[in-house]
Amino acid sequence: MQIFVKDKAFYHSLWVIAIPIALQNLITVAVSMMDTLMIGQLGEVQLSATSIANQLWFMLMVVCFGVAGGANVMLAQYWGKGDTQVMRRVMAMTYKLGLLAALIFSAVALLLPEQFMGIFTVEEEVIHYGAQYLRVIGWSYPLYALGNITIMMLRSIGDVNISVVVYLTSLVVNTSLNYVLIFGKFGAPRLEVRGGAMATVVARCFEFAIAIYYILRREGRICFRLGDLRRSNRDLYGKFAAISLPVIGNEVMWGLGSSAVSVVIGRMGTSFVAANSIYSVLNQFVSVAIFGVGNAALTIVGNTIGSGEQQLARQRSVTFLGLGVLVGAGCTLVTLALGPVLLGFYGNLSLETIQIAQGIIRVGAGIVFFQAFATICMMGVLRAGGDARFVLLCEMAFLWGIAVPLGFVTGLVLHWPAAVVFLFLRCDEVLKAIVSFFRVTSFKWLRDVTG
Repeated sequence: MQIFVKDKAFYHSLWVIAIPIALQNLITVAVSMMDTLMIGQLGEVQLSATSIANQLWFMLMVVCFGVAGGANVMLAQYWGKGDTQVMRRVMAMTYKLGLLAALIFSAVALLLPEQFMGIFTVEEEVIHYGAQYLRVIGWSYPLYALGNITIMMLRSIGDVNISVVVYLTSLVVNTSLNYVLIFGKFGAPRLEVRGGAMATVVARCFEFAIAIYYILRREGRICFRLGDLRRSNRDLYGKFAAISLPVIGNEVMWGLGSSAVSVVIGRMGTSFVAANSIYSVLNQFVSVAIFGVGNAALTIVGNTIGSGEQQLARQRSVTFLGLGVLVGAGCTLVTLALGPVLLGFYGNLSLETIQIAQGIIRVGAGIVFFQAFATICMMGVLRAGGDARFVLLCEMAFLWGIAVPLGFVTGLVLHWPAAVVFLFLRCDEVLKAIVSFFRVTSFKWLRDVTG
């Protein structure tokens, strides 16, 4: 079986899906980068505080990815069959679950902000600024969840252009209001971290309004309407749970693992937190291609399985293995090239923070190769075939069984250098890449989940 399939329709679908998603992720990264750059001008304490506070939003994002990701496995295959009626019912269940999760996270942000910050740091000033941020940003979580889930579910049918409109609008609104409210420009009060949170809340309102208007008024293939939320979906609960729960569990385990990583970093000092915050922006930037190709793999392979073309699905999955290698190599080179450039934008950092950032950027450049391959294989190909349980087991074994324990020991017990600790905290990506290669090439993952 050849590595790269000779099929113009395949590459056309790949570009049509991957490019807008990559562009959307790039815009999202630009929003995050502008936030860190502007808040970074206030000082390392404020940068660290908002970075830690955003762990709560990150966990909500992970839950939304899990909820919508599980739904997309079903949606992609049902779209291959042309069954839009069942797709609308799956979407209705997904909206309800996502909103419930968002309300829980909002309650934590609004009612228990100091307690949440205290999980990650013992520095009182960092906790103070982080709590200020959470008490404002918490109001935006339900809007974020519903808007984001809408955009993610539309990917299952290759409808990805709306995401560019949504996030480009968010970039303009958020960046403009950040400048005005953080620094008190044009007669506005200087609100600092609270101003950054307010800007994000307003941007989330725009995201929600555009996404919901599109799904209810402009999208003409699935034709989801508010009335679909009232219909009984009891006969789908079992199938939805069987497919979605492993995906949700996988994302939650990964999210909690990432939060555990943040606990290690947070307790190793403000300099490590600030340096990791800078690297995270860089990693998000170079990962736009990873998630673009990964989402394309889920959609294309899922649609192919749903249409009954099993052999073609095998061939296309092998092609995505080859693309994983190419994308990973490209991300490594870009990380090494852009790392020093990004650091140059932060003029208010201590020498210790700069040295730590340089170290973890070099380590991250090697890790991102394996991250790319593992993401495209696991979150794309394996999920498309309904193999979410295998992905969940790998996440639990490698992240929780190896990376997190090694990070705690090397960082908080042995007090090794930050770059070495960072390597152990991210070593699960290497292991997942190796295992996913053998799993994809075995083809044991390939099954029709709609039957």
